[in-house]
Amino acid sequence: MKRKLLLLGVIILVIVNISALVTIFHNRLFRPPKRPYGPPCSLDFLRHELALSDSQITQLRAQRAAFDKQIDKFRLKLREKRKALLEELRSDEPDSGRIDQLIEEIGGLQIILEKEAIRGILQGKAILTPEQREKLLQMFEHRLQGRGMIPAHKWPKGKGPRKDPFGPKEDR
Repeated sequence: MKRKLLLLGVIILVIVNISALVTIFHNRLFRPPKRPYGPPCSLDFLRHELALSDSQITQLRAQRAAFDKQIDKFRLKLREKRKALLEELRSDEPDSGRIDQLIEEIGGLQIILEKEAIRGILQGKAILTPEQREKLLQMFEHRLQGRGMIPAHKWPKGKGPRKDPFGPKEDR
């Protein structure tokens, strides 16, 4: 009797292991190919999707550098406010007035960042051809309707549009 149970257990374990190996092999063999470009916010992605020329890439890269430099101070302030909010929430007796104030300040900074992002998009549109502009606007419309360009779980690690809202963990 014990031998039969042992034999049955071994057979079940072998079947489970073979099933797991077949599943792994199948997933690796039939997985869709990875995109040769980055997340939707990258110039590589836009180069591929909009068929950008080298000259357009150079102009957009320069514009992006200026944009990043311009909004870095707002990003830093936003990180500081979020960190202060987290500290207030962690305190033993959080001050709801202070929390409300921090939320208002965070909201104001987010409005500024949103306005600057739209200004950046408008500047970038001037570099594109009419066909590229139309395609870009279709991509934005698609994304704003909640369908996204690439699912967030498929972005390369750390390349999504959203970084840690409270900054690097070592700063906390």
